[in-house]
Amino acid sequence: MARLSRFCDDYQVLLDTIFGEAGDEGEKCQRAVAWVIKNRTEINRSYWGGNKIADVCQRPYMFNCWKPENYIQMRNRLSDDAQARIKYNSINSWLPFVYLHTDPTGGADYYNNTAKEEYPPWTERCQPLKKIGNFQFYKGP
Repeated sequence: MARLSRFCDDYQVLLDTIFGEAGDEGEKCQRAVAWVIKNRTEINRSYWGGNKIADVCQRPYMFNCWKPENYIQMRNRLSDDAQARIKYNSINSWLPFVYLHTDPTGGADYYNNTAKEEYPPWTERCQPLKKIGNFQFYKGP
């Protein structure tokens, strides 16, 4: 896949999603979240939002960072917290090239943060693939 352009809607939405979902995780986990989103676009299921990155990221109930209250909190954090801006800018530095590398998840199309929600019931229907940081990555049914 080609390098991502910083000048498209998909890029900004993907950057916000990775920061909102995994901003406090390490880079390897953040890259893995980016790959889950890409894998979903390639599978192209309507209930995930189809085959565009922005549509997949902003599909209701898919990524917690896009709930209105969470998104506002994330934007406020970026304006008030220098450490958050450093993390955001770090993601921005490698994001254009993320899909030029291999998928660190092994094809995952789901994940959950086990530090926040352990293993919810939906994970029973999925095949665990890899644990990276606090995130468990899965291949769905």
